[in-house]
Amino acid sequence: MNPLSFTYPLEGIASACGQAAFKGHFLCLGRWGDPSAAERSAGAIKHGDFFVRQWEVLPPYSDTRVRMRAISPVEKLQVEREVILEESAPVFYVQETVTNVGVLGRWYNMVQHPTIAGPFLHEHTRVFSNADVGICQESDHTVRSQWPVGQAGAGEKVNLEYSHQPDNHVFSFIVQPGAAFGWLAAWSPADKLLIGYSWPRADFPWINCWQHSENGKMRYRGLEFGTSGIHAPLEEIMRSGKADLLGEKTVRFLGAGERITTRYAGFLAKIEDEVTDITITDRKINIHCAGRDKAIGLPMAQPMY
Repeated sequence: MNPLSFTYPLEGIASACGQAAFKGHFLCLGRWGDPSAAERSAGAIKHGDFFVRQWEVLPPYSDTRVRMRAISPVEKLQVEREVILEESAPVFYVQETVTNVGVLGRWYNMVQHPTIAGPFLHEHTRVFSNADVGICQESDHTVRSQWPVGQAGAGEKVNLEYSHQPDNHVFSFIVQPGAAFGWLAAWSPADKLLIGYSWPRADFPWINCWQHSENGKMRYRGLEFGTSGIHAPLEEIMRSGKADLLGEKTVRFLGAGERITTRYAGFLAKIEDEVTDITITDRKINIHCAGRDKAIGLPMAQPMY
């Protein structure tokens, strides 16, 4: 069972491996969404081009730890990523350092894009998070949602905790104000399997829920988290005056030669009941479930601070 079995082929975009596709969990960097027309003419593509770049493996590495690096000549950004597997639990820890390798400062966005698909995704699959107030991308961003209900327009609502209602929208929410960490998880009751992510709220204050339905059934669900809640070209975000929304920034700035480091953890767990909360204490992910007095604790290879 691979919850991240998602594949979405892209027309007209080549990569070192042939025809490009959005797959599984990929990194959106430089932008979240489409480039402007001028940027597209200059070679920029949707979500940035790191998902088609060849990554270089950096020594030292082992069965439980790997470092890798990729550079985008288009975005003028470099990423160094370290992935550490926890030896005693199905948990991985990721640290990514982004460096502006250009000679000018630039606005940018960075969004993690895990996406679930069948057979893990079905009409009974549930999604849980500590999201708060939000918006719908297809509206003018003035219509407010409150997790778990996504408000797409007048009278058009979808309960994002469930997967039985066909829907084709992107809803964006801020992580609960005051929370130290954000979290997002999907659960298949039939398989008693949970896949989830947690991260420092300061790194990624936005949770983005992309839903794609075909023939009356949900086919893909994006469990995204990142620096922005506006799915648009950077130029459009700045011109619209929406660089701040719901009390959070929707774009970030990286000076020439400047670098920023972000962290997150992903995990699997076998659970019998719905998730009520996920907390982080030192080097442990604590999954709180209905009907259980004691949380399920999963160790992490290092603290997420």
